[in-house]
Amino acid sequence: MGLFNAAQMSQIKAAAVKSNNALTVPAKRKTVSKSITSDLEEISRNVEEYFKDSNAILITSKAQLHDYVTELIKTGYAAIDTETTGLDRLNDTIVGSSLYYPGGVECYIPNKHIVPIFDEPYANQLTYEDVTEEYQRIADSDVRLIFANADFDLAMIYKDLKVDFIKSCYYDCITAWRCLKENEKDNSLKGLYCKYVLRGKGDPMKFRDFFTPAQFPYCRPEIAKLYAAHDAKITYELFMWQLPYLLKDNPKCKKHGFEAIADLVWNVEFPMIAICQNMHRRGIYLEKSMAKMLHAKYIPTLEKERSKLRDMVQELIDDPKYVTNTRCPFNSSVDFNECSSKHVTWIVYDLLRLGDPKHRGTDKSILSTFNVPVVNQILKCRSLVTLISTFVEKLPNATSPDSRIHCEFRAIGADTGRMSSKSPNMQNIPSKHNDIRHMFRATPGYVLLSSDFSLRKVG
Repeated sequence: MGLFNAAQMSQIKAAAVKSNNALTVPAKRKTVSKSITSDLEEISRNVEEYFKDSNAILITSKAQLHDYVTELIKTGYAAIDTETTGLDRLNDTIVGSSLYYPGGVECYIPNKHIVPIFDEPYANQLTYEDVTEEYQRIADSDVRLIFANADFDLAMIYKDLKVDFIKSCYYDCITAWRCLKENEKDNSLKGLYCKYVLRGKGDPMKFRDFFTPAQFPYCRPEIAKLYAAHDAKITYELFMWQLPYLLKDNPKCKKHGFEAIADLVWNVEFPMIAICQNMHRRGIYLEKSMAKMLHAKYIPTLEKERSKLRDMVQELIDDPKYVTNTRCPFNSSVDFNECSSKHVTWIVYDLLRLGDPKHRGTDKSILSTFNVPVVNQILKCRSLVTLISTFVEKLPNATSPDSRIHCEFRAIGADTGRMSSKSPNMQNIPSKHNDIRHMFRATPGYVLLSSDFSLRKVG
């Protein structure tokens, strides 16, 4: 099958007439567009071949979506998934979303697919407002929604479609399996589905096996439908396979002794999805004026400590008792970079001959064992560099237009099961430098509260 059918070719021609500048597109843009269309032809063939048995339907009108949602609400359960331009939940956008309900047929709802070359939207797509109205019907109903990575989908749907599905979120296949089998090598939706539901017989082709985030919006909705709608369907099927192991009265749960894990999933981990989601949405206010004050404070401090370090390095170079046949990697002490492994290695191991010559590490855990003035000064300068680059300079740039940092929290983010944070990591704000924490402010009418269990271990 070709990249475009007759109707879509008409749409492309209409877009060309509308733009009235098809012959004045810069040469570079033409080259890029030709590359995209060539790639999309191959993508279309691969997707159509892989999903040749698919019964997925494409939603092309608001009335069709209304009827689909009406039937979905009757069943009480549904799986949902989003397709986006990337994984940045603040700056990327929803391209389309998928639904599936038991007894029905999986569907794809396209929103932002665009025709290559002309960047005009494909015909018969629904607007965000169209989808919002129907999704709000789901949110207002008693439907229990099933997700695979609920935290991301909840955030994107809330941002772009303005629908809050937190109360409708009943189950997350990825979170559940992290609790049931914490050492699973592949926790992806496709990997789990093929391994367990299909008992290893399937081929777990993932998004990256077909598209890049930049290519997906340019795919014809009919092609995107095949891949995206399938995700919603297998999310539900994976949920049905997992569920018996998490129902305490089910024989499968009892057989494997999963009763305590079931309690953990339903009473701790799933409720944490809502907490993490609300933390992301609310964010925390950062006072940029305080960041500027800290920058003005720490930059001179760093330069002062670097000056001391360079003087110490020069003294070592000039000291006749320190001799090495290894060539110095910097021209003079002024060029010495405390963050360069090559520079530090030469000083510590080649010139001073410290430690084991077979293990020439330069990280803090190794260097701190030497307790030598120049090495201690290297660590001191490194600490200031990290303080400035990671916190004083980076955090203000991570704020949104509301002057808040909306980082991501994951209840089971680490391999150990601990909570993690990223974009940026708000769990590593230094406690030794209290002034760094002064950049954060509570919303008027609220307070910032810190608490911790002393020496508390959870077995």
